[in-house]
Amino acid sequence: MKAKFIKKELWLLTIGGSFQRANIYQVGINENVKKEFRNELQRFIDEILEKYNNALISDETHIENIYKIKRFSSQNYSAILTNGQLNFGVCQKLLNLYLKYQWCLNLTSTPPHFPVDRIIQQKLKVPTVYSWTKNLEEKQYLEVINHARKEYIAKGYTSIAEQELQLFSRN
Repeated sequence: MKAKFIKKELWLLTIGGSFQRANIYQVGINENVKKEFRNELQRFIDEILEKYNNALISDETHIENIYKIKRFSSQNYSAILTNGQLNFGVCQKLLNLYLKYQWCLNLTSTPPHFPVDRIIQQKLKVPTVYSWTKNLEEKQYLEVINHARKEYIAKGYTSIAEQELQLFSRN
């Protein structure tokens, strides 16, 4: 019962952090339909996360999992979503934030990446800061990830996930 409660709380935090300011839904969508979407999205992402337990996930596999979330949204919920799907930036935030929360509670292995948003880009001093809710695509996302990798090697972190956790703080 406790594990189920925590999992639901992690998901609510993930949705809140991933959907904020992103204008996910078309105007006038019923709350029950939104709830159904969020529940099915969690089920889908939970299936993906099973592959992360005690496994090293490559960049290629992680990126493909982000695209799987994007395809899931367009194939099943295009009628309720702005532009007919979740964009790449929102999908990476969903997957990476959910992984981060579970990792922090020792429920999964160290994530291969971290949630890319404006705050972490600024803290990493990324040369070009991208709007993750609007125009973050795979190329820009990997620019941020690779920039972080150069920094974490230079500063002695064990992973970019650990580095992001160290840099992250609530305002």
